[in-house]
Amino acid sequence: HLFFFFLGRPPISTLCSFMKVLLGKQWYQRRVRANNLSLTMGKDYYSILSIERTSTQAEIRKAYHRKALQYHPDKSNTNDGTFFSDVAEAYDVLSSANKRKIFDSLGEEGLKNRCNYQFMADPMKIFQEIFFDNNASRANTNKRPRMSMYSSCGRTTTTTTTRCTRSPPTEKQKDKPVIKDLRVSLEELHVGLTKRIKITKKIESTTYPNKYKMEEKILEIKIRPGWKDGTRVTFENEGNISNDTVPADLVFVIREKKHPVFERRGDDLVHKTTISLKQSLIGSCLTVPTIDPDQSLDWRYTDIIKPGYERIYSQKGMRSQKDYNKRGNLIVKVIIRFPDSLTPEQQEALANILPD
Repeated sequence: HLFFFFLGRPPISTLCSFMKVLLGKQWYQRRVRANNLSLTMGKDYYSILSIERTSTQAEIRKAYHRKALQYHPDKSNTNDGTFFSDVAEAYDVLSSANKRKIFDSLGEEGLKNRCNYQFMADPMKIFQEIFFDNNASRANTNKRPRMSMYSSCGRTTTTTTTRCTRSPPTEKQKDKPVIKDLRVSLEELHVGLTKRIKITKKIESTTYPNKYKMEEKILEIKIRPGWKDGTRVTFENEGNISNDTVPADLVFVIREKKHPVFERRGDDLVHKTTISLKQSLIGSCLTVPTIDPDQSLDWRYTDIIKPGYERIYSQKGMRSQKDYNKRGNLIVKVIIRFPDSLTPEQQEALANILPD
């Protein structure tokens, strides 16, 4: 009454300032909210998480854990996910010192209207970040990759300036490729075929961290005619699935099996055949195998075959990878087998027959 007597009836703003000083700022704010005198209304993020306004960051994080598990769409009877999204929004605001300060002063509508805050993140992504990255700090909003979900905002008062900033998103790293050898016969590389490979990979649960299930999958590898040893076939992102990384590529490397009859040189095939000294001198008839099933060539010769002699059959080698109708050569390499010894009679007979 003395205050009113000396100063007259003060303006309402002066009276409010006087009550803040006299009774304490926190008490004043509680009375304003209790009597619906607040300028802003909306969601109460503290009530959503069932925590006190004085809760620490550790308590906020623990409350989010509890509420997110309780209202997760996979566990809750309500499948619309509305409350699950509210829990994520409440955690997003209260885990940030800047946004929490604005919310405590202005409420939800003040945060959104004056600070331009909009919650546009995927609640499931926030859930995965919290549960699958136990070492990440949620207290500093500048370190969180989901800062890109709202615009930069600021609010200036006569005493303090509060500003929200945007941080660039953090991209997941890709796992190193998994390389496996695929052994293929020469005949299979000649005609081509489709191989079906069964793989088993681990898949991490999106709901519970470090929980995996095994999944089998059939991959088809179409081997083209003419493929060479070392050819690579890549299946992107077919490795183990983890919530923290991008799945690795699965790479199959063609490995040509050793053939008992042929040696491959590009698109050419080399076949080594052994004949006796007698056959090299007087002629003979040989059967030459080919890469084609149930097909062979008859080679009848009467000329003298000298050491190092090679006979070439065109278009009897491997099919070309670039052109199916083109083939390499089949090269028959002759090896002459000499006798280990001769009797005196054989030596005398050859001396009389063979020229000097």
